Amino acid sequence: YADAYSNILSTLFCFEKVVSKYYLSQAKKFRSSLKPINDDLLLKYQFDGRPKKLKIGFVSGDFKQHPVGYFLLDTLKHLKNENLELIAYSNSLKKDSLSVKLKSHFANWHEINNKNDEKVINQIRKDGIHILFDLSGHSAKNRLPMFINKPAPIQVSWAGYPGSTGIPEIDYLIGDPFVTPENMNGHFTEKIFRLPNIWVCFTAPDFDVQISDLPVIKNGYVTFGSFNHLSKINDEVISLWSKILKSIPKSKIFLKTKQLNNSYLKEKIISKFKENGINLNSIILEEGTSRSKLLNSYNKVDIALDPFPYSGGVTSLEAIWMGVPVLTKKGFKFASRTTESIIHNSGMPDWVANDENEYVKKAIKFSTNLELLTQINKSLRQVALESPLFNSTLFAKQLNNAFWEMWNNFILKM
Repeated sequence: YADAYSNILSTLFCFEKVVSKYYLSQAKKFRSSLKPINDDLLLKYQFDGRPKKLKIGFVSGDFKQHPVGYFLLDTLKHLKNENLELIAYSNSLKKDSLSVKLKSHFANWHEINNKNDEKVINQIRKDGIHILFDLSGHSAKNRLPMFINKPAPIQVSWAGYPGSTGIPEIDYLIGDPFVTPENMNGHFTEKIFRLPNIWVCFTAPDFDVQISDLPVIKNGYVTFGSFNHLSKINDEVISLWSKILKSIPKSKIFLKTKQLNNSYLKEKIISKFKENGINLNSIILEEGTSRSKLLNSYNKVDIALDPFPYSGGVTSLEAIWMGVPVLTKKGFKFASRTTESIIHNSGMPDWVANDENEYVKKAIKFSTNLELLTQINKSLRQVALESPLFNSTLFAKQLNNAFWEMWNNFILKM
């Protein structure tokens, strides 16, 4: 039952005590549970061995308003102008306005939601794909089982999952110097292909949300915030955030996520903070809203707190776009280091804490420096837009170079 395995592996990111060695052992068990399709049922490779253009395939259930969609949009605009042909294999019937924009950047688009692995593999081989990207990993709507049959000669995991798939037939995983430093090579069945700056590039929202003045100036108290999925906000996170709140008089914690639409989960979060000595007056909870309203809610936050060990991705990027600095704790696996990469690439390395004690000390230090917070509030969006976080022109060139390097390495081994 591949979906159950994937759910287990995704959940393991949420536990501090789960070491990478254990995670990888479970990911390899997932691979050993899969059975390949008989080669007699599959087409032979039909790719051009000396291509003027590389055919790049992308398999995803998230060509929509989703982190993967936000990572892809601006990058695809530039990639399609390179010596490439981009082909999508969409594993979801759900479409929205972003799906329409994404589709316009592909030379071809296949709906594979209702097709079995054999049919999809044959379609990919018929299309002559040189490099096939998995954009889901073990997240929902993935098609990982078909990758064990190598639908394309080169296979890559990227953007949708911060960890190893456990499938050695996937040749590469796209990383960067921060999320996948050299000492982490043994955490993956895939070979790490490190991009120079950051492993993804974010597309800025196509609507304007004004950044208001720093809320602490008006409120008279510091508001910390986290708009991450509640699964990332575990007991250890709540305990540490409670230490911060108790160390800073009148400070509040502001959580906003669609899981708070559920009254049971809302009460559970409140009770967890109460167990740590934080009363209701210090907790602000908001339910999920439209994206524009969510972004506007960052105008109520002075400092964003990154959870651990499952760090933020899009939430950290959106906070920075709204002029809100993010405090993170250094982790020991890909999923724990995404915000660290984002912060370094925005030129704010001081906002990475080495351990829990430093996390609390930095929260106290930064919250009392209103001059610094005001400066960040006024300048951070523009700094970020000019950084590798949003520079899709630079990112697309680096990714295109990666495609051709992968292909040339493959040709040399043939």
